[in-house]
Amino acid sequence: MRQVVYSSRARRLIYLEEKATPEFWDEHWRAEGKPKPISPRDDVITVTRRYLPPGARVLEGGCGRANKVKAMADAGFNAIGIDFAENSVKQAVIDYPDLDVRQGDVRALNFPDGYFDGYWSIGVIEHFWNGYDKILAEAARVLKPGGYLFLTAPWFSPYRRRKADRGRYQSIDFADEPASFYQFALGREEVCAGLRRHGFQVVRWRGRVAEISMKDDMSSFRRPIEWLLAPRPSIFKRALRLVVGRALDPYCGHSFLAVARRKG
Repeated sequence: MRQVVYSSRARRLIYLEEKATPEFWDEHWRAEGKPKPISPRDDVITVTRRYLPPGARVLEGGCGRANKVKAMADAGFNAIGIDFAENSVKQAVIDYPDLDVRQGDVRALNFPDGYFDGYWSIGVIEHFWNGYDKILAEAARVLKPGGYLFLTAPWFSPYRRRKADRGRYQSIDFADEPASFYQFALGREEVCAGLRRHGFQVVRWRGRVAEISMKDDMSSFRRPIEWLLAPRPSIFKRALRLVVGRALDPYCGHSFLAVARRKG
């Protein structure tokens, strides 16, 4: 059972459920089966195209079953995937035999300095209790000067901050990593400071997928949210979802997308 608590000392939300080990991800991806193809409207395609030309070399660090690596390759990028979950990587190689997918650690990448034009990190940095400096440092090392890091993670959004300030989350400051630690929701100021510390300039920040936060965080509006997000929606409801989601993303997006350029 997932539990969300607030750390006032760290100014983060802490999600307690199950530790995100390689074995956890192997089982998670095995249970989900082969992932569906990525939509051409997905951020991993539209954002990469906005900042990088066709043929650019792009790494996804923490690629899971590599469906996003596949999408980038199909879109004309020289895409490589790396993940620390051994069985997930083996299955990705079976599913996509023409892709370059490798087992490895995003904190110690086996690539030369300045090897990549772009680097996607999708829902990775939040799972490390002792911080993500090593991940950002390695991203900076393997990116060319002027290369782009595309970073997503759960967001300690303005809505969640306001909720925490009002005492709406249980407040716990752990001395050590709890056995059930799963992930953090991270604040914009903290993440941007970390990016600057490792030689990045943040060029874009936006909240994403507010509908997840609506379901998880807005219990006072449960009935209208359930109506809006019910399965098999009508055309009108799909359009309304899109409008409401875009309006709420800057305030209560569940996650963020940061685009950061490595300084020359």
